[in-house]
Amino acid sequence: FRIVGADIPRADIPGKVDGSGVLGMDVRVPGMLYAVVARCPVFGGKVRRFDATKASAVSGVKHVVEIPALPEAHTAGGVAVAADTTYAAMRGRDALEIEWDEGPHASETSATLRKQFEELLARTDGTVVRNDGDARAALQGAGSKIEATYELPFQNHSPMEPMNATVHIRKDGAEAWLPSQGPQWGQDAIAKIAGLPGDKVVVHTTLLGGGFGRRYHADFVAEAAQISKATGAPIKVVFTREDDTRHGFYRPASLHKLSGALDAKGQP
Repeated sequence: FRIVGADIPRADIPGKVDGSGVLGMDVRVPGMLYAVVARCPVFGGKVRRFDATKASAVSGVKHVVEIPALPEAHTAGGVAVAADTTYAAMRGRDALEIEWDEGPHASETSATLRKQFEELLARTDGTVVRNDGDARAALQGAGSKIEATYELPFQNHSPMEPMNATVHIRKDGAEAWLPSQGPQWGQDAIAKIAGLPGDKVVVHTTLLGGGFGRRYHADFVAEAAQISKATGAPIKVVFTREDDTRHGFYRPASLHKLSGALDAKGQP
């Protein structure tokens, strides 16, 4: 009760004002490499084959490794390029030659999804949450009726700080620096990938450059762990803005049809 109701300064404000606060992108550890991942442009797709020759020839590129999808961590899998700098990693990824197996959703588009929404609206009444009076009869017998359709698109979180995670897996343990809203989920993912008990995985939770729920997921953490395990180096996975937009976790798209009836006096 010394704290409840009292005006207590937030502990994080000084570091955010003077620049001393550490975000995930600020983390630097000895021997760290930066990694980006080439992921299938279609959800549910996977690598059919790839050639890393040109990517490996890019100055600064140290490793090119394939990582499998991990459903429990919500990762898409793909081909990771680890390098001395983010720029080298991105250039290496651009040089990859990849043939994708686009899977069962290859023909899915915004138009086909909208058609599904329209078909569902046409053939289902949905769930009745509350029913006062006889709305159906009122609508059918109304002299004046108003109808409107509202559509909401898929919405990405788009936090300001790029998605990132730094993970170092060693034989005797692992250490991670995570701008995460779910550090325990990240710890569990690292432990499973590394084959270590949870108490051998030390997680440092950094400040977040925006989260909005996106950083609750463990996909970016699991990718860093997979690449670190494959290379033996501490790895910082970085998403570009395009990566984040294409491979995020979205607010669902939706389509709503509303109808209202007015009587002769213009009242609902």
